[in-house]
Amino acid sequence: MHPLQPNPDHRRDILVLLFSIPGMLGLLARSAYLAVTGILSYDPGTVTGLAGSMLDALSMLFCAALFLPVLVTTLKRLKGKEILPATIRPVKFWQVALLAATWVVVVIAGAVLASLYTYGWAVAAPLFLLGISLPILSLAWVGAGGLPCGSRRRLWSSFGFGMVGGTFTALLLEYLVVGITIVIMGILAMMNPELRTIIDQIKTQVANAKAGDLQALLTGLAPTITNPLVILSILVFAAVLTPLIEEAVKPAIIWFLGKHLHSPAEGFVMGALCGAGFAMMEGLLAASSATQMWGFGLAGRAAASLMHITSSGVLGWGIASFQLEKRYGRLALTYLLSVGMHGLWNASAVMALYGALRMMLQNMQVELPGVLSMLGGLGMLVLELFLMVTALPLINRLLRRSIGSASVPPQVQSDIIAPLANSTSRETDGLDS
Repeated sequence: MHPLQPNPDHRRDILVLLFSIPGMLGLLARSAYLAVTGILSYDPGTVTGLAGSMLDALSMLFCAALFLPVLVTTLKRLKGKEILPATIRPVKFWQVALLAATWVVVVIAGAVLASLYTYGWAVAAPLFLLGISLPILSLAWVGAGGLPCGSRRRLWSSFGFGMVGGTFTALLLEYLVVGITIVIMGILAMMNPELRTIIDQIKTQVANAKAGDLQALLTGLAPTITNPLVILSILVFAAVLTPLIEEAVKPAIIWFLGKHLHSPAEGFVMGALCGAGFAMMEGLLAASSATQMWGFGLAGRAAASLMHITSSGVLGWGIASFQLEKRYGRLALTYLLSVGMHGLWNASAVMALYGALRMMLQNMQVELPGVLSMLGGLGMLVLELFLMVTALPLINRLLRRSIGSASVPPQVQSDIIAPLANSTSRETDGLDS
């Protein structure tokens, strides 16, 4: 076995440290802050706010731990130690079935524990982490299994960038858009008393809502949210602006790898791992604030994770094709495709929620526009979910055939990740080939 030779030029290794160390420290600081503020603001009358804060704190601690492989492998490289290449075995159907069954048991057990006791969420906290991470890691395995992924550091660095770098950048840009929108709305409200009244109602309802009580907040905001102009604005932001931003930043590390990729298939793997990291952070943050809907929340995050992994993988393939083969058209088409997948998913979710809120205002009576909106949104979500469940393993199979590596060498001992026994020695630069 020939290890990858360390590169004497450690500038990029230092860049990786400059990303991973502040990332870990930032997550640890955020975890401590959430834990302390959650305890200090604890209201004995309700544990919802405390549950959200403590699960958020645990989530940040968990994400910080996921940076350890990047840190360890980079320090090894700086010390001149070998960094072995990695491979991910193709997943088998029985393994997918076993993982799915395990996840269902985890979700049900967590939901039962969380509902049995006042502080059941604390007992079920490990199951919460497993309920979010298990489908993400399983879907990443489905997408990346059997495809070249370079070194173990590259694998974990791509995941870590999507988890922290992609999420932070996307939030920053989205907050910027929201800030600009608020300024514009403020100017318009000064000229339109009716709009000013709507904004004041939203402020009052949000201020009066109990911390972490998402269901109560939606119930209070239902009359405002179902306003046609408001729902149109939400659709533009959620189905157009958000996908444009997030799909551009999630796989951005692939631009950094540049010529160090050896095939578009590697770009697909890196993109899928970036999407998995992004889904991990987004899923943990979103689900921890909805402890009253534990089961539905985890199921929804698993479905959204599939969307993130598939869309980022497709765009990663397009970026690598552009860098290696100058396929400009493929880059543009894959970006539009990933944005379209993300936008359709968000639009369908918004329309389903819109229909449910309309029916809520009618005391759950049958109301045709509300029913059509809810069923149409749910139908589109199910259809897109089915298409992505089919597409992810199909893309993986086609890429494995294209590179002639449909299986992992039999001498590899690990079930998932292990060094390639027949890898060749070569000098590398950047995030190891």
